[in-house]
Amino acid sequence: MDKSEVIQQLEDTATLLALKENSSVFEARAYENAARALGTLNGDIEQLVSEGKLKGTPGLGPTLIKRIEEMVTTGRFSFLEELRASTPAVKIEMLRIPGMGPKRINTIYDQVHVNSIAELEQACKDNKIAVLPGFGKKTQDKILQGIAFMQEHANRFLYSVGEQEAEQIRTALAKLPQIVRLQVAGSLRRRRETVKDIDMVVSVADDAGSDVRNAIMDFFTSQPSVKAITGKGETKASVILSTGIAMDLRVVGDSQFPYTLHHFTGSREHHIPLRRRALSLNMTINDYGLFKVESGKEELVPCKDEKDIYAALGMEYIEPELREDTGEIEAAIHKQLPVLVQESDLRGVIHAHTTWSDGKNSLREMAEACMARGFSYVGITDHSKIAAYAGGLSEDDLRRQGEEIDRLNEEFAGRFRILKGTECDILRDGSLDFSDEALASLDFVIASIHSIFNLPPAEQTQRMIRAISNPYVDIIGHPTGRILLGREGYTLDMEAVIEAAAKHGTCIEINANPLRLDLDWRHLHRARDLGMKIPIGPDAHNLAGLDDMRYGIGVARKGWLRASDVLNTLETEPLLQFFHSRRSQKK
Repeated sequence: MDKSEVIQQLEDTATLLALKENSSVFEARAYENAARALGTLNGDIEQLVSEGKLKGTPGLGPTLIKRIEEMVTTGRFSFLEELRASTPAVKIEMLRIPGMGPKRINTIYDQVHVNSIAELEQACKDNKIAVLPGFGKKTQDKILQGIAFMQEHANRFLYSVGEQEAEQIRTALAKLPQIVRLQVAGSLRRRRETVKDIDMVVSVADDAGSDVRNAIMDFFTSQPSVKAITGKGETKASVILSTGIAMDLRVVGDSQFPYTLHHFTGSREHHIPLRRRALSLNMTINDYGLFKVESGKEELVPCKDEKDIYAALGMEYIEPELREDTGEIEAAIHKQLPVLVQESDLRGVIHAHTTWSDGKNSLREMAEACMARGFSYVGITDHSKIAAYAGGLSEDDLRRQGEEIDRLNEEFAGRFRILKGTECDILRDGSLDFSDEALASLDFVIASIHSIFNLPPAEQTQRMIRAISNPYVDIIGHPTGRILLGREGYTLDMEAVIEAAAKHGTCIEINANPLRLDLDWRHLHRARDLGMKIPIGPDAHNLAGLDDMRYGIGVARKGWLRASDVLNTLETEPLLQFFHSRRSQKK
């Protein structure tokens, strides 16, 4: 397990302890503290364990250190496995309902005696939840809404979860000499924000026998992350992985590989107009090949790769991220597809938190980590004063943080630049949590909504537009506030928000945290066409969070963004000039 996995296991343990009858609140808190403590430590967890460097860390006692060592050395955590086995399944299921914590779950379980989500839903409809102490009709309605949300997103997984699982399998398979080509397909290759399953296609020599194909399938189905085999043959095997996500592996001859990869990459919506294009050229296309149809006979059109497939159809190559039937077919026919932004185009990080608010690492640590990743700058955006739950800064704190940034910038001169910023809360009426004088002292300002999500759509929209019109607001952060598979975003008129932002010269970020990926890719093309510059920000609260930038790149590519459309492809001085000139224009 890596550090993030260990932290997750500790947090899961704390949650299950809180669900356990007659458990000690102090024991659950110890695991919460241990997770936080581990998050503050730098370095590889395996090295920290092997060198005995966990000893003496505040929040990590001898028992917890032993359990962390067990996770790192064996890949298992027996105590957590025992807790899961002894916890009623319905309690664990209820944790997936937005807004349901251990205290409420225990009350419902003990007093209403539900044994399934279906029984909980019926209990809500029968008004049995509203009468419980501390609940009420409003809470009951929210539970019903949460159940509906959970059912809508059942059996879906974050892109980052699917990516991690797929990469483990891909790395293992890539070592097999009999495999010629190997590629992830499906919605994961198209970089959808959530995925239902994983598709992978591998090729072998065209003359490879069944023994070669069966050996690959045996190797695949025996991987450590495979928990169940649901199907296994010579050309396809299906499994369930450790996270619960399903995965299919297809093995084809190498000459068939491009067609099979293209077919199983999808999307279905992309393939329908593509097939119409093929028919207009007297061709047909499926997972076995692209065929020219003459006199009722089909003749295979040889293609070495997917680029050849599109070329044979008289089209530019369409990147997997764009295959969603959002205009890509017509653009490819007319050679009007954009050259999409790449991770290597990024020059810096905008949107990062430090120990000044709720981040886990210091200013210096965040800056040095960005330098190590090849970036030229980092925009620090700790929370504003109203966000007390996140250690929000007072205006005096903001000034003192600026002084620390000045000292570090003197030290880093010529090599790196720390930009002074804030993630300032947007208040209910659309005003900001810091004075204009405080905001004017910063290089840039991100404004975000972190509370009062349930305003009527019109009021929420006006709240956002008022913030957008503020001359000191450069960027709107995570504009819908959604948590993927966790909660819906607040309801507003996104078209009106985008138009207002473009009018006022305000940017809207792509929040690259895999739980958010907000602004949604479906809105990016419109924002781009209105001339908006769109920053990609990891919303990093620790060093590992900086690597979430790649998820933001996936969203940007799905939204048709070019390097010139992304704000932080600018070098440091042009970026600062951008903020200065836009602020002047807004005033």
